[in-house]
Amino acid sequence: MKVISLNEFGKENFLDELKILNEKNFIGDKRNHSWFNMLLKKYDQKFGEWFFLVDNDELVAFATIQEYYPKCFRLLTRTYIYPKYRRQLLPKYDEVSSPSTYLFLSQIQHVGSYKTIFISMQDLKRRQALYRYSQKLGNGWELHPDMIQTCSSNNSNCWQSVIYKGAELKLPRMTIDEWKFKWQKNV
Repeated sequence: MKVISLNEFGKENFLDELKILNEKNFIGDKRNHSWFNMLLKKYDQKFGEWFFLVDNDELVAFATIQEYYPKCFRLLTRTYIYPKYRRQLLPKYDEVSSPSTYLFLSQIQHVGSYKTIFISMQDLKRRQALYRYSQKLGNGWELHPDMIQTCSSNNSNCWQSVIYKGAELKLPRMTIDEWKFKWQKNV
């Protein structure tokens, strides 16, 4: 497997893939299906470099980087792993290189120097999976005790669990108890 850039993959190929994913509407894509239309219009507006993991000529996964403020980067943003390559059960102690690990390694190399890097996941239920991912990445990664606002909308999906490395995040936050009080009834 290897990771290639958007230039190598081709912008038109990427747009074609997004159209196909939007039409196929795989069962496991329910949570993020709305991305595809949005990305067709804005894939190059607020996101940094796109990364594509390929196995021979087959697309395995893709993700991008987002810079929130100078030297603060969200990695593995808009990560999409094709159904064939998804693992249905994630072990508690995982040392296997997953598609996201390959993408992460290329992204961290691409970013170079930073003050803060972070990875986020929607849904409070996925907090433990995110913590286990931080353990897989190694030293210096911390699970933030609060929910962090990762987009401008004020809805439950924009307040996410975060693992980070480096300086404390300068983004809006709310405690988990506040998040539960505000949105648990709607989840």
